[in-house]
Amino acid sequence: MTFKRWGLLIFLIVAGLFAVNYFFGWLQAYQLAGTHFRDAEAAYAQEDYLNALTGYKEFDRDQNKYVQRGGYLQVERIWGHPYAWPRPEVYGRALERIQEIINQRLTVSMAEAFIQANIGKTNPYLGIVFLRLGELYEQEGDLAAARDVYQLVLESFPNEPDWVAQAQTHLDHLEKP
Repeated sequence: MTFKRWGLLIFLIVAGLFAVNYFFGWLQAYQLAGTHFRDAEAAYAQEDYLNALTGYKEFDRDQNKYVQRGGYLQVERIWGHPYAWPRPEVYGRALERIQEIINQRLTVSMAEAFIQANIGKTNPYLGIVFLRLGELYEQEGDLAAARDVYQLVLESFPNEPDWVAQAQTHLDHLEKP
C-alpha cells in the first residue's frame, strides 16, 4: 500500500470513529432531553409553570429518595449550543414553552421565586425574568417596585445591551407625567 492510501485509510477510520461517537452522544442527549421535556410537560399540565420552566425535585417512593425532574430550561441547555445538530423537535417546543411561560403565565410571585432561586447563578433567563417582573409590577400599579427592578437591571446586567435598553425604555416611560 502506498503512503497516500495509508493516509486515506487512517483519515477514514478517524472520521468513522468521530461519526460513531457523535451519533451515540447525540442519541444520549436526545433521550435526556426527551425525559426532561416529559417532566416539564407534566408540571405544565398541572399549571406548575415555574417547575415546568426550571425543573424540580420530587420524592420517588420506589427509590426512596428525591430525584431531579427536568424542565424546559434543561432541554434548551442541552440543544442550545450552535454545534448541537440536528436539533430534535422538543428543542423548538421547549423554546416556545419558555417564551409562553415568561410572557403569558408568569406571575409576580413566580418571578420573585425564580429570581430568588437564581441569584448568584448563571441563568440565561434571569435578566429577562427581571424585566418581566418590572412589567408585572407596572401592570399591578406598583410603580415604585417597577422602577426599582428596572434600575436593578441597569446595574446588574451592563453587558446585556438589549436588556439595558428595555429597562431604560421602561424607566423613561415611568418618568413621563
